[in-house]
Amino acid sequence: MPPTITPRLPISADFNTKHGAKTTSFAGWTMPTFFRSIMSEYEAVRSRLGLFDVSHMGRQIIEGRDAEKFLAHITTNNLSALQAGRAHYSALLNEEGGIIDDLIIYKQSETKFLVVNNAGNHETVCAWYAKQRRDYDLSITDVTLTMGQIAVQGPEAVAAVNKLLGITEELKYFSHLTVQVSGGMGIASPSARNDVMLSATGYTGERGYEIYAEPSILMQIWQQLIDQYQAEPCGLGARDLLRLEAGYCLHGNDISLDTSPYEAGLAWIVKNPGDFIGKTLASRRTKKLVGLGFAQGSKILARHGFEVFDTKHNLIGTITSGNYSARLGRGIALAYLSELSLNCGDTVLVKIRDQYQMARIAEPWFYRNIRKQEIQDIA
Repeated sequence: MPPTITPRLPISADFNTKHGAKTTSFAGWTMPTFFRSIMSEYEAVRSRLGLFDVSHMGRQIIEGRDAEKFLAHITTNNLSALQAGRAHYSALLNEEGGIIDDLIIYKQSETKFLVVNNAGNHETVCAWYAKQRRDYDLSITDVTLTMGQIAVQGPEAVAAVNKLLGITEELKYFSHLTVQVSGGMGIASPSARNDVMLSATGYTGERGYEIYAEPSILMQIWQQLIDQYQAEPCGLGARDLLRLEAGYCLHGNDISLDTSPYEAGLAWIVKNPGDFIGKTLASRRTKKLVGLGFAQGSKILARHGFEVFDTKHNLIGTITSGNYSARLGRGIALAYLSELSLNCGDTVLVKIRDQYQMARIAEPWFYRNIRKQEIQDIA
C-alpha cells in the first residue's frame, strides 16, 4: 500500500478556511482556486488590487564565493550583467536544450542569490542543483518552508504597499529592496526588526510586488492590505487567466523538457556568454509558440491539448493554454505550431468538439499593464 502523503499548506491556510476558499491540490499543496469567483478576482487585479499566496513556489538561497559561477554554469541569462538589488528571468536547461524549469534570480549581494522556481518542479530543481554542484564553494539552503511569499498585484498595489510599509522610493521593474518592519509600522513582532524583501515582479501582467518574509509577518501584511486597502484575496484560477493574457508561460503546459527557449519565444533570456548547460541546443527550433485569437465577441474556448490545423486541414500544432479574455472580448490561446512559415495575421483552424473554429495567429501575449497599458490588436 503506497504511503499517505500529507498535502502542504500555504501560509494563508487558516485564512482560506475561515473565508471559505474553494481549494485544490496543486504540486502537493492545498491551494485556493478562488474565494468569491474567478472572474471577480480577475477584475479586482485588473482594476484595483489583488492578493495571492504564492508560498508554494520553491525558494533557494544560493550563497558563497562560487555562487555566481555555479548559477552561470546552469542558467541561460547573463548573470555578469545582473547588479545587486536587481533580478532577472532565466531558465535551467538539460543537455538537450529542454527547459527543466524557468526561474527568477534575485541578486542580493556579490555572493548571495535568492532563486525562485515553480512548485511543480521543486524536487526536480533541487536534484539538479545537487547533481551540478560538484566542487563549487557555496551553500544551497531550501527556504521554501521558512520564507513565505505573497503577490500584491494591480493598479493600486504599489501605492498601497509603499504606504503600509513606509517605502518612499519607486522600485523599478525587476528590482528588489529589503526593509525592516516593526511595531511602529503596524506589524506586531517579538523582535524589533524583521526583514521584508519587496520585489517589483509578478505573474499577472500588472504592476505590483512579490513580498518575501517570515510567514507570520507576511500574514499581518496580508490582513492589513485587506483591512486598510480593500485588497481582494485571489486564487489560482484568476492567476492562470491573468498570466495567459500577459503571455507568461506555465511550465508543464507552455514550456517543458520538450521545448527549447527559442521555440518558446524566450530567446531574450539566452544571453549567457559562457558555456552553460544546454547552450548548443538552446536555439533549436522545430516549432514555435504563438498566440491565437478567436472571433471578437465569441465565447469559443480552446483548452490544453486541442489540435491546430492549417486551412487545408493538415495537423500543424497543439494548444498549450486557452481561456476567455474579458479584456479582449474573445477566446485566446497559446499554441505550438510546426509550420514555422506562418505569421501574425494568418488563419488557422482549432478542432473543438468535432468542429473547426477559425483563429488568427498573434504574438504570444495579449494584455499587459506593467509600464503602460498594452493590448495586442488582433484582426
